[in-house]
Amino acid sequence: MIHTILLVDDDPIFIKLVSPLLSNEGYSLLTAGDASDAQEILAKNHEHVSVILLDWEMPQMTGIELLKWIRAQPQYESIQVIMQTGMDKPENIKEGIDAGAYYYLTKPVKREVLLSTIHAAVEDHLHQKELLTKLRLAENSFRLLDSAVFRYRSVAEGEFLAVRIANICANPEEAMYVSELLTNAVEHGNLAITYEEKTILIEKGNLQDEIQKRLALPDYQKRMVHVSLKKEDGKLHVLVEDEGSGFDYEKYLRFDDSRVFDNHGRGIAIVNSYLDMKYLDKGNKVLVKLALKPEMN
Repeated sequence: MIHTILLVDDDPIFIKLVSPLLSNEGYSLLTAGDASDAQEILAKNHEHVSVILLDWEMPQMTGIELLKWIRAQPQYESIQVIMQTGMDKPENIKEGIDAGAYYYLTKPVKREVLLSTIHAAVEDHLHQKELLTKLRLAENSFRLLDSAVFRYRSVAEGEFLAVRIANICANPEEAMYVSELLTNAVEHGNLAITYEEKTILIEKGNLQDEIQKRLALPDYQKRMVHVSLKKEDGKLHVLVEDEGSGFDYEKYLRFDDSRVFDNHGRGIAIVNSYLDMKYLDKGNKVLVKLALKPEMN
């Protein structure tokens, strides 16, 4: 499958240098010299755009202003945005994060870092688009649920459950972020894939192979994630518990400048910014409260 990257930069030399590099990697390219051009291109081609590589400092409408506009358009929700900037101070990064950017590159950017970041953003785009499609197609099989307990082993099983949880919530698209916690419970909890290991696995494109390998190992094959659901006071209480040793979750609740250039590590921070979430005990338990649709109360 060919993925389309939209390059938005007022520097024609940058576009001239980067375009052949990305084309040689198999990407289809669209280019815009300013925010206005980018808006027109997105209006006509948003269904084909996976990632936007966006320059922060542009005349008239800045990259951060364009990003805020993109995030206000529901039809662009699965498109990932990589902010490219020379402004790498914590306050600048926080401004970008608050506007909805979770990928950053600093100029001048190294070839390997550029390709690795774009690859990670494309994977996130595909994953989010797939989950949103499943959400819209899923039957509301949990509509009569009052309380329940589920157990699962794999990432796919967790996503299956996340879709059905989100489907009965007042804001299903936001509720879908609970899938990040269900995935985390498998990868980092039960399978003990560390942050550093995941970074390398993503760079090499081996993450899924490693997950399948560990699921079959004696040390991990019997581990389950336990999910308890309960309706209470117009909300669905979701308690996720894995069988791992826990982790230092505090540093992952905010997406700070120390990890902003990593190729993953955004999930918990995104969930924390959108949902009512609280980690318990040693970090192998997390409670999320999701507002229910009125007819589901």
